[in-house]
Parts: sequence; C-alpha cells; structure tokens
Amino acid sequence: MTGNPATASTTAGSPMAADPTAATTTTAATFAGPLTGGTRAGGNGTADAVLTYVRYVRSEITRVWRNTRLLIFTLLLPIILFGAFSAGSEGDRLGDLDVAPYIMISMASFGAMNAVLGSAGRIATERSIGWNRQLRLTALTGPQYVLAKATTGFTLAVLPIVAVFVAGDAMRGVRLSAGTYLGAGASILLGLVPLAAFAIWLGYLVRPENMQAITGGVFSLLALAGGIWVPVENFPGWLADVVKLLPMYWSAQAGRAVLAGGWIGGRGLVTLAVWTVVLGAAAGRAYLRDQLRT
Repeated sequence: MTGNPATASTTAGSPMAADPTAATTTTAATFAGPLTGGTRAGGNGTADAVLTYVRYVRSEITRVWRNTRLLIFTLLLPIILFGAFSAGSEGDRLGDLDVAPYIMISMASFGAMNAVLGSAGRIATERSIGWNRQLRLTALTGPQYVLAKATTGFTLAVLPIVAVFVAGDAMRGVRLSAGTYLGAGASILLGLVPLAAFAIWLGYLVRPENMQAITGGVFSLLALAGGIWVPVENFPGWLADVVKLLPMYWSAQAGRAVLAGGWIGGRGLVTLAVWTVVLGAAAGRAYLRDQLRT
C-alpha cells in the first residue's frame, strides 16, 4: 500500500483542514467564559481544568465522529481486506489459529492502528493553523491536550475492532464467546499504547503537507511488522527476531493470544512498556520544543 486513506482523510479531508475557521469557532464555544490566569474567575483551578478537559474531549470525539470520510475508511477498509485475505481459507491454519480468526485479529489491529495513529494528522493540522496556541489561553493544560488526542484515537479505534469482529461472524462464521471478544479487543488496544505516543511525536515532528506521504510508508511498515500483511511465522528467523522487538507485533499478537486461550506473556508486556516509555519521552520532548517555539 502506498498510502493510508484513514490518514489522508484525517489530514486533508477533516473538517478542520477543510475549514479551519469554522472548526476553531465551533470548538471555541466549548471554552467560552472568563478566564483568569488559566482558570475561570472565582472558580476552583483543579475542578475547572478537569471540566475543561472533559468538554474538550467531548468536542474532539464529536468532531471526529462527524467526519464521514474518515469513518468510512476506518470501518470499510479493514472489512474489505479481511474478506479478501480470508477467502478460501476454510480448514487452513496459521500457528495456533484457523486462518479466518487469525486474519480477523490482524485486520482489527490494522483498523485500530490507523485510528490511533490518525492523531498525528490532527495534531499537525492544528499546529499549522495555530489552534494549539489558542487552547493555551484556556484552562486546558498541555498534557491534557495530548491526552485528549490519544483518548480520541482510542475511542475511534473501537469502531474497526467491532466492525471486523462482526464481519468475521457474518462472512466467515467466526463465533467466539463475549468474554473472548472483549479480551481480544482490549488486548489489541493495550498493545497500541506505545503507538499512541508515537503518533503524538509524529504530529509534532512532521508538517501537515508532508504527513500523508510519510505516514503512508510508516503505517505500511508497521503493519508488516505486526504480521498483518504476511504472518511473522513466514519471515526468515533473523527478521522474525527483529520484528518481535517492535510494539506493533505485540499489539496484534496480544489479540491472537487471547483467541488461543493465553496471553502475550512477560516478554510482550515488557516490550510494550519499554516502547511506551521511550516513545512517550520523545513525544514529550517534541511537545516542549513546539511550545518553546510558539
């Protein structure tokens, strides 16, 4: 794949990118009210900051869910790929799983990954129009802004996971218990935590006009590393060892492990934790550099 439709719709096709003034005006209404020193006059600073954060997250989620093109690509692309890759796979197996459940987890991970990494495009776009500077005049703190972007991405990531799980049942007869579905979905999201930090770092590193070209290649490499396009079991031994050091592998593997009746184990958790710390630190430094420049 040479591009990422979900990312393209986030950067070039999002309401904010199409009409920055309208998006800013709409969201600004959320923060209406007198502010003194970053808090509302006569109010409690901590309570006001929390209330502002909740309102901002709500406005972000509402804005993203109204982006029809983004939702179409986020939902339909993983389903189409699942149908294509799992065709004629009855009775075949990959590792401990039948092909259809294996591909189902892969495509659910792919769709969720695109949703989480879409935060990079939204951050880059808002930096380009100066909206992040406007938000600094409210009670919303910098860490809250970053956390809100990650929260929005994870909220959107639930959609492709559910959609692909439903498609697995409808198209290939993959039927699991409610607990297994919940466990697999939660495991996929847990594995994407370091990639959420990566998206924030990328959003402060790349300009909006370059975002689609860069993220298209990056997303494809991440999908390859996660065993989404080609099962890691088919990789040469040395390449499989390298891939298992990366967070995307453990995101998809976490969901597959639940279907196989287990979990990713200590090695997987440590790998995800280390990458979360490393990428989180990189994202923090990028945010501080951007704040000092503006």
